[in-house]
Amino acid sequence: MDKARELADSIVHRYLTLVRYQRYVSDVIRKEFEVSGRQLAVLRYLLQSSPRSVGEISALLYVRDATTSPLLERMERDGYVTRRRCSKDNRKVLIEPTDLGRELAQRAPLGTVAQMRVRLPELPVEELESIDAALRKLSEIADVDESLLD
Repeated sequence: MDKARELADSIVHRYLTLVRYQRYVSDVIRKEFEVSGRQLAVLRYLLQSSPRSVGEISALLYVRDATTSPLLERMERDGYVTRRRCSKDNRKVLIEPTDLGRELAQRAPLGTVAQMRVRLPELPVEELESIDAALRKLSEIADVDESLLD
């Protein structure tokens, strides 16, 4: 096997390992804490600063508001968040964690994406630029059309 093929296989292996590990950690969290990774990400986001709008939460999750709203409805039903209309703009819904949501977010382990959000900023800028360039190149190679994800 030539060096290029060997490196290409290693890159694909590392990518798939990250994806599989993220799924594994998410499953562990779901079984132990009975919440999804997205729900936990929302709770941690709200702990940093709340209230937050549905649009802000959608941006965090990289999904549409139409995907976020049912997620927030489930979280409200399960007692993790409260939703209320903004007093300044009645069209805007604001989300805040409940005591139960705060406690869960503090107890649950960090998932893969949360770990990256915490640890990546600790790296030197040059290393971050290199990682960013490599991931951008992988996206190009895979013909990723980000406009389909908006």
